[in-house]
Amino acid sequence: MKKTLLLTIIIAIFLMGMSQSYAAGQYFSGMWGIISSSKIAVSGSALNLERAPVTINGRLVVPARSVFSQVGAKVDWYEARNRLVITKGNDEIIMYIGYINCYVNGVIKKMEAPAILFNGTVMVPVRFVAETFNVSVGWSGKNSTVYLGEMPKEVIEEIPASGGGSSSVKGRVVVIDAGHGGAQSGAVYSKVAEKDLNLGIAEKLNTKLKELGIITYMTRSGDSTVSLYARSGLANRKNADLLISIHNNAGYSKYNGSMSLYYPSSSKTKGNLSSFEFADIVQKNMCNTLGSNDMGVIARSRLAVLRTSNMPAVIAEVGYMSNATELRKLKTWEYQQKAAEALKKAIVESLEEMYR
Repeated sequence: MKKTLLLTIIIAIFLMGMSQSYAAGQYFSGMWGIISSSKIAVSGSALNLERAPVTINGRLVVPARSVFSQVGAKVDWYEARNRLVITKGNDEIIMYIGYINCYVNGVIKKMEAPAILFNGTVMVPVRFVAETFNVSVGWSGKNSTVYLGEMPKEVIEEIPASGGGSSSVKGRVVVIDAGHGGAQSGAVYSKVAEKDLNLGIAEKLNTKLKELGIITYMTRSGDSTVSLYARSGLANRKNADLLISIHNNAGYSKYNGSMSLYYPSSSKTKGNLSSFEFADIVQKNMCNTLGSNDMGVIARSRLAVLRTSNMPAVIAEVGYMSNATELRKLKTWEYQQKAAEALKKAIVESLEEMYR
């Protein structure tokens, strides 16, 4: 009898806890979400928003116009069609309220959280929109702040000063270049275009680096044509610590493995790290993490992306598309995740070496 009573009490407490947790949220345009106390900062300044952010599927959704007009984006809302159009420069995002699929420059993309209406305010997933427009986005757990562009002063103060032979990677700047894109397909084998593999790995790497507090910029976030000089130009303008350009190789079908390319000049050294050392670290991590064949660290003096960058830069040739076995692996989400993990490890190790 006592055991039955105790069990009943435990179940009741559990159900009450679930009820209270469930009651903390509500439906927003058909999606379950929870109002968040997180703050939003743009260019170092906190915003006073007309609506609190909402967390949906673990992603923060924020007022579209109030946030993204601050980074030069134009927001148009067509209420009759529940249609939202956000443009910045040559990039355009079209969203529909309550739908996770959207259009980025005419290409269908899947978001982890949809656009919603909250008391008449159109809200959008902050990370997805920022990354689509190549706006750096970061998170301060200590201050519960999402920041776009420059970090707020209180977040900068969290970053440990270097010393004692080590340095935090938080706040360091990395430019991620997904090779080729748009009209430049790169290698094509079995109807698989290199540009798509490169972007898949680049996007996964971008997510991993941001989780570490590293400030990232991507040379492209969709299937767009980007000139060679614009790639290194972005890294130079942002005064990046590192530039990593992601590619995949092609050659004889018997070839397989990973290769790293660098520009052979001491002018590409920053802090304690040269381009060769960066390439060597990238190569080691790719081969160790992927279990791939070591095709070497190779000096290339005529490649524009490497030659015109002002910082240590590497072209990481992840694998050989011309090898049927390797191509099958490269196409999979799991292998692309492993490749991104390898490059993340290499970037962290390189930044620590640079600022030791």
